[in-house]
Amino acid sequence: MPSILQLRPLLAGLALLCAGPGQAALLDLDNQTLSEVSGQAGISIRVDLQAQIRQLRWDDDGGSVSLRNVKIDNGCVSPGDCPAAIAFGPAQLGLSLPFLGINVPTLQVDVVTAGNGQKQLQLTLPDLTTINQQLVQGGLDPVRIRVRLQGDMYVGESRLGTLAIRDINDLRGTIKVWGH
Repeated sequence: MPSILQLRPLLAGLALLCAGPGQAALLDLDNQTLSEVSGQAGISIRVDLQAQIRQLRWDDDGGSVSLRNVKIDNGCVSPGDCPAAIAFGPAQLGLSLPFLGINVPTLQVDVVTAGNGQKQLQLTLPDLTTINQQLVQGGLDPVRIRVRLQGDMYVGESRLGTLAIRDINDLRGTIKVWGH
């Protein structure tokens, strides 16, 4: 069974053959016209992240737990370790498969109205679990967000070992925030 990456050139060619002629125009909008536009509210955020953190530490009653030498990247130690479609470097926390019509941001931020009429800030994570279930049912390989979070774990000054999180393929959730 070919992978998504192996099918990409074929699917892109088919999409070009099926695409008909189209036109689109960009129009300048003044404030009045823009205020009359309705549609989806909120923002979507896509993050490509590469970071190094010397130490994350929690102290309590003289004791401490810390992560040191923390790295956040796409998990490739060298450029040769990366799959062909993924560049060496930042973790790509969003998911974009344009040939399948999938463009999932890292985080969606919306203001929603609860049943009691109260406004709430809603933060939604990408639903990779459902996307992967659909891909697998269609005979395709599941997709992953290529990310590595790695650091050395300490209790006080005693090193316990290395903690690593890699290649997320099941993720979904919503967080709502409101005052009372």
